[in-house]
Amino acid sequence: MPNKPAPNYVAQWVLEDTPSRYFIWRGPGSREMSFATVCEMGDLVPNDRFYVHNRALPPSVNVATWSLAISGDGVTEPQSFTYAQLTDPARFEPVTLRRVLDCGANGRSFFPPLPTPDTGAWLPVGFTEWQYGAMGAAEWTGVRLRDVLDACGVNGAVQIMCTGLDQIAVQADGGGAPFLSNYQHLIPIDKALADDTLLVYRMNGETLPVDHGYPLRAFFSGWGGNTAVKWLGSIEVSKTALPVPITQANQILTGPDYQPPVVPTVQNPKSAFELAWGATLMTTATPSQITLSGRAWSADATVTGVDVCIEQMLPDGWTPVWSPQWQPATLSSTPEPGMWVRFTIPWTAQPGRYRLSSRASDDQGNVQPAPEDVRWNQIGLHYNGYVRHPVEVLPMSTMP
Repeated sequence: MPNKPAPNYVAQWVLEDTPSRYFIWRGPGSREMSFATVCEMGDLVPNDRFYVHNRALPPSVNVATWSLAISGDGVTEPQSFTYAQLTDPARFEPVTLRRVLDCGANGRSFFPPLPTPDTGAWLPVGFTEWQYGAMGAAEWTGVRLRDVLDACGVNGAVQIMCTGLDQIAVQADGGGAPFLSNYQHLIPIDKALADDTLLVYRMNGETLPVDHGYPLRAFFSGWGGNTAVKWLGSIEVSKTALPVPITQANQILTGPDYQPPVVPTVQNPKSAFELAWGATLMTTATPSQITLSGRAWSADATVTGVDVCIEQMLPDGWTPVWSPQWQPATLSSTPEPGMWVRFTIPWTAQPGRYRLSSRASDDQGNVQPAPEDVRWNQIGLHYNGYVRHPVEVLPMSTMP
């Protein structure tokens, strides 16, 4: 497709209603789920409260004429599949998975600044400054990508290229005017053929919303949301490694700790409190019994535990309120693979300034590191350090 000049304006790229009570505005196409309201949810995030990240205005798709094209030298019989064919249970078995979708840039704003060397070679690059709400848990229904590819006769393939119908503004490495390019992402064939890799057409039992990729999106369980191409239009299956598309160029781990650069895939365990950033907790007694709650998830594994640390600001600095300073929280249900789980912990709180940290672990032996131990990268991807969440405890004023 020939390159088109990018329009010289900033538009609002989210079509559905995203009230500020439930979302934090992070840019024209970015709406972060507010963790202050997660306490109102069950296991799943309702569709109208699920985070949104659109890199451009969602394309207008006529499902009656839309089809998914499968091509490339890695299939023996290239085909196109209509929406009716993909959603026909007599042709392709429908599969439903409960999984977290976690944006690859989730937590970007928590990366500590990197000291700038004399050469100035590595400087933080700012994109969408997500906290921990660029994620959500849902039921995803679709067909296994493997079944669709098998219908086309996969033969010697090593990689697929997923191409969406959305066109985003990009700029070549050499500079020049930005131009429009369809969003694309490369996926190794083993991941494409995995049991839990889907072509999704329903979300939480409803038709996939437009802002989440209607009529079809890819879903690679446990990998960053940037791989889950929305408004899917075509898949190229290749016997050889394809060049990294320009729309994926800013999704590579680069920096002093990544030599050579690394393509990110699996997400690591994370956790967050069900509180607004800088929340104020009002108490009616001193001290007050408070129950803290939050969610922990590991997109490619199962959460096995969460520990919590609370520090109070005292004259000599931040001081843990417990000894030992990390205490185990209670998980409210049996954790599921690839899903989040709620955790709670009681706290006898005195008025004051505090910072709360939660540290999740999973059955693959992964544990959230301290912020200063996170491997920094230039684009700010896959942050999973525990976060020192600021809160203030205040006594509630007595009414006359």
